[in-house]
Formats: sequence, structure tokens, C-alpha cells
Amino acid sequence: MTIDGIVLHDLHLEDLQNPLHPSSYEEHEDYRILILSLPEKLKRKPHVHAYGFIIADATIYFYDPAIGELTPLDEGLGGMYRLLDEKIDPIMAEIETVSEKIILLEEDLYKKISRTFMNRWHDLKKELSRSERVLRKAVDVLDRFISKTKETERFPLNEFSDVHEHLERTLRSVSAANEQLDNLYHYYNLRSSDRLNRSIYLLTVISVIFLPLNLVVGFFGMNTGGLPFQDHPAGTAYAFVTMIVFALLLSMGVMWKIRKE
Repeated sequence: MTIDGIVLHDLHLEDLQNPLHPSSYEEHEDYRILILSLPEKLKRKPHVHAYGFIIADATIYFYDPAIGELTPLDEGLGGMYRLLDEKIDPIMAEIETVSEKIILLEEDLYKKISRTFMNRWHDLKKELSRSERVLRKAVDVLDRFISKTKETERFPLNEFSDVHEHLERTLRSVSAANEQLDNLYHYYNLRSSDRLNRSIYLLTVISVIFLPLNLVVGFFGMNTGGLPFQDHPAGTAYAFVTMIVFALLLSMGVMWKIRKE
């Protein structure tokens, strides 16, 4: 493909046409190619989108996916800055929205353990982890592009530094949100483990009380002679009272042991 006398390699054109291409910056004899992959709004597919540029001297070409063509930007690097700035601002706003969702998830968890917690946590974690990887790569690539291009005449260094700072700030916000989700997960596991331990402890106490009673029931259920209360008219009542008293004594012993610990 040829653009204003510049021969663009077919593989580079394919990279520009790929909406999911990772961020990259390459220098060639006649042009440079910059691709910045940025997260899209969460819950929208695809979750990332690559924006491609061809830098040839003072002319900047942007690959417009809507028309499938490379179009020159009217203001060169200034137009490139404005285009990237417009794409980054919604990402920052979306991360703020996600942070608010995490706060609500945290408040719900402190109130009670919801059955939907893990589903909500997994959805947020998946999106934030992907966004963090994409943003980290974009920050590194944009930093390399600025370092290689800042000596160019009329390069808007302040503007591109501002875009880079916005990306870094967004990355820090995503990393903080990811860390907050990890803390919530650890807290959720602690509460779930505590509930499980309490359930096991309760079952153990019940077993301590009723296993001896099962032994007593089995003893009185033997088909042998000479059993206590066997010939007494109120033998069943005596045996029942004996079991109740035995259970109460065991319960008191267990409760005393619990309070002592």
C-alpha cells in the first residue's frame, strides 16, 4: 500500500486493521508506526481497542476503523494529541464508576455474606485485570514514543506529557481498585472460613453429646437379661430420665470447657 509516496508494508497495514492489536511503537526507514491499545467501556465487546498512527515527517495518518482507511490529521501531532485525549478521558470516568461499584460491594460484604458476592467480584476482577495489563503496556509504549519524538521540531511535549500522565493516573487507579478487590477476597475467605469453623465446631459439640447417648440407647436395646429397669413398671421412664440427666451433665461439661478456653 502506498500513501503519498510512502510504501506501507502489508504486515503493518494488517496491524493497523487489527482492533485488538497490543500497543507497539516501531521505527522504519520512511515512517514510524504507533499503535495504542486502550480499554473500552466495561461490559462492551471487544473490551480493548487499538488506535493506529503512521508518522511520516510532519504528516500524521490515523487509521479510521469506521471507513477502513488511513486519513491525515489536519493538525499533525496536535490532532493526534487531541484524539488520544478524547479516548482516555472516558476511560478515567469509567474507572471511577468501577471504584464506586467496589465500594458498594465492600459495604454489602461487611453487612452480610451474599451468595452473589463471588459472581460480582469475578466480573469486576476480570475486567480490571485486563484493563491493567492493557494500560501498563500503553503507558510504556507512549513513553517510548515521547522519548524518541520529543526532539522533533514543534513537538507538543507538554500535551503528550499530559496524555501520558492521564494514562499513568488511570493505571494507578486500576491497580488500586485491583488491590482493593484482592483485600475483599481475603476478607471474604476469612469470614467464610470462620463460618465453616463455627459449623464444624457446633457439629463436634453435638457429636460429643449424642454419641454417648447412642451408646446408652444401644445398651438398653440389647436382647439380653438383667438389664436395668427391665422388670420395673416405670422402667422406660427411668431410662429416659437417666439419658436426659446424662445429656445435661455432658452439656454442662462441654459449656464449662468452652468458657474456660
